[in-house]
Amino acid sequence: MDVAVLTYSDMPELAEFERPLLPALRALGLDARPVVWDDPTVDFKSVRLAVVRSTWDSHLRRDTFVAWAQKVGRLTRLHNPADVLRWNTHKFYLRELEEKGIPVTPTAWVEREGTLDLEIVARARGWDTLVLKPAVSAGAVETHIIPRAEAAAGNALVTRLSATSELMVQPYLRAFESEGERSYIFFDGAFSHAVRRPPTLKSAPRGFSEPTLFTPDAKELKLSERVLEAMGAPLLYARVDVATDNEGVTRLQEVEVTEPALFLNLDAEAPHRLARAIAAKL
Repeated sequence: MDVAVLTYSDMPELAEFERPLLPALRALGLDARPVVWDDPTVDFKSVRLAVVRSTWDSHLRRDTFVAWAQKVGRLTRLHNPADVLRWNTHKFYLRELEEKGIPVTPTAWVEREGTLDLEIVARARGWDTLVLKPAVSAGAVETHIIPRAEAAAGNALVTRLSATSELMVQPYLRAFESEGERSYIFFDGAFSHAVRRPPTLKSAPRGFSEPTLFTPDAKELKLSERVLEAMGAPLLYARVDVATDNEGVTRLQEVEVTEPALFLNLDAEAPHRLARAIAAKL
């Protein structure tokens, strides 16, 4: 097999918006197939290159996933590389990027088994509504929106969640409701396309319901490029998520280089751009 496009057992044929990658790779003459990442019958020594895509249970078993990536990275070419996957699957990477001068959404961090008084944080930082979530998470699992009036009661959530994970607390950004998050997608360091995304949380107000392509904002694109520069060598794929804070400043929300949705179905040329970037790694 030339290219194993990695997914997980609940979605063995890949997420719908990732599937256009397969015919794009085959159009280049490559044998490309979806492969469940932890399938014990797969011999990765017989695979020329493995691309992490819809491995959407990795956050539930991060240690297992990271160990798997390190092993597979010794058997074949793995993209993104194992060290990048380990770094990116814990949100503490945001602290590192902030130290490098990237404007990150303000965050209060809680160590594992640590405590934090949400009422004090909200008052001290002037946050009307808080977002509490684990530092290892995806898909808004255990993400909670907490109004300041309910912050004291939310401390019980901090205690429960910090028993098993480091946590992050951020202000709820009101611009989510009208602007959503903007995702800037790159292949091998080159900008591909931009997608506007509605809030992930079902409890959050939504000004729109589906991801859509949009013309990139020059300043946001520059910020996204700065984020990738701060990370070092170009990666096969990267999605930089930005949002507008409550003071009107554009800030990094996350940089997704593990298993982000790349919305290949929204741009007819995007699957081919990614396929060419993959072929160049062979």
